[in-house]
Amino acid sequence: MPQNSVELPTPDALGPLSLLVVEDDPDTRSNLIDILEMDGYRVQAAETFGQALREARWDEYFAIVLDRKLPDGNSENFLPQLRQLAPQASIVIVTGYEDLTGAIAALRNGASDYLIKPVDADTLRSRLRQLAEKRQAELALKVANARMLQAERLAAIGQMMTGLVHESRNALQRGEACLEMLSLNLQGQPDSLDLVARVQKAQKKLHGLFEEVRNYAAPIKLERTDHDLRDVLEETWENLVWSRQGRNVSFNLPKSGTSPRCSVDANRLEQVFRNIFENSLAACADPARIDITWKPTKLNGRPAWQLSLADNGPGMSPEQRQKIFEPFYTTKPTGTGLGMAISKRIIDEHDGTIAVNEMKTEGTEILITLPAA
Repeated sequence: MPQNSVELPTPDALGPLSLLVVEDDPDTRSNLIDILEMDGYRVQAAETFGQALREARWDEYFAIVLDRKLPDGNSENFLPQLRQLAPQASIVIVTGYEDLTGAIAALRNGASDYLIKPVDADTLRSRLRQLAEKRQAELALKVANARMLQAERLAAIGQMMTGLVHESRNALQRGEACLEMLSLNLQGQPDSLDLVARVQKAQKKLHGLFEEVRNYAAPIKLERTDHDLRDVLEETWENLVWSRQGRNVSFNLPKSGTSPRCSVDANRLEQVFRNIFENSLAACADPARIDITWKPTKLNGRPAWQLSLADNGPGMSPEQRQKIFEPFYTTKPTGTGLGMAISKRIIDEHDGTIAVNEMKTEGTEILITLPAA
């Protein structure tokens, strides 16, 4: 495939795409469900529009297959409400020959396509595949635009922080020199020397904050090579030996099976793992446990590996799960709150994903998905 081409993912590569079928005829409804489920779609069905209103999960559907004539009305009456309930979904009208004029009217009111009864399976598959590809292309464009905007914002922050760090470094160095001279003049005055030490500690913390913000905003340049992620995880854990000294902590990797191999910048990925491990060590009481598992999966139509990094800590509140990757958000008494924000940027640059498993009820589980080597 040429490098500048885009591989549009299939429904099963993305995970099941959801759609809604609203059809009152039992045989037609059953046939539609069978065809769509065989193609890997997740299908919800309703006999009437009223039933759909009561039971539908509108934010999940990429398409809605709607019979033009239902016991409680025609599709033309439902379309304005559907466009509000599921603005992201494409609507396909199913109609009989005598309803063709009405189907055309439905297209004018916002429907994406229409099919003539009896519905031909291949035609249905083709139309839905086109709609799925269109939806994914729109999402890809939206993500690309968001990344471009984020890059522009980070570049502006980075430029500002570079100047700020330069000027603050000069001022902090002058302040440090003055504090050193002051401490010499205060020998024998322990209370005053303690105050000087506190000021010096605050200055070092401020300088570290400036440097961390600058590093967050700086462009991330990856040096990617194929790595066994088991090796990267083990090395990261070994390098944290001083952080866990005196702790009762178990670190568990799969005993057997295929290890995930991915094309990554090992140093950057170690930074991600270190942030996650340090958060777990800070949150977990002894005996603490960190469990690592992995499994093959698909990411944007490509083979990938999903890593699970789970601990036995107290878990996260809904607010913490929502804000964990936001810059400067932290629940620790010390720290800048940039660790997980930087981790997300690193994983994004690897064309991967990082998220908190919201289904886990005990402890915290971070899920990282990376394209396979």
